[in-house]
Amino acid sequence: MVIIRVPAVKNVEEIVNRLVHGGTAIIQIAADYRGREVNNPTDQNGRLIKDIIRSVHLKLVDEGIRDEITLIVSGGIGMAEHVPKSMLCGADLTAIDIPLMVALGVRVYEDPEKLLLWPEGLEKISIAVLKQRLVNLMGAWHSQILEMMGAMGIREARRLRGESGRAMFFEEMDRDTFKKLFKKEKK
Repeated sequence: MVIIRVPAVKNVEEIVNRLVHGGTAIIQIAADYRGREVNNPTDQNGRLIKDIIRSVHLKLVDEGIRDEITLIVSGGIGMAEHVPKSMLCGADLTAIDIPLMVALGVRVYEDPEKLLLWPEGLEKISIAVLKQRLVNLMGAWHSQILEMMGAMGIREARRLRGESGRAMFFEEMDRDTFKKLFKKEKK
């Protein structure tokens, strides 16, 4: 199987759509390490991964081809809760990297620039201990994900995909709640 990795750029929806129409079966959308759109010179912040996933998912649904593709997302996945949230937005799978490195003892710094500091003596720690750290992290995440799914009444992870009605998004709640209150009146 071939996985095509697509950076989360401004027109990622169109890129993914063309790839799926061309027969691609698995696509990974890769945001930056903060979970934001990459290579967007006009807006330093860019879109968040949740908005990118929702946009790609809905584009594929509108095209009637969503079930023909496995969508993997990465970038900004830092906690267990990000996995089901990504799936609610439309992802099939999530890929993680930095949390696994943190489990191995890596320190992450962002200011004044992004920096990953590997601990001294890591090479002296046995492979079994390092593997156990990763197993412990994934085990904890597994338990947390099961708890979140149970709270939603969902027993199978694949049923999460695209169920955005089970999630609350700040922007939508803010708009629905305060738009009427602060709407400018026409004179």
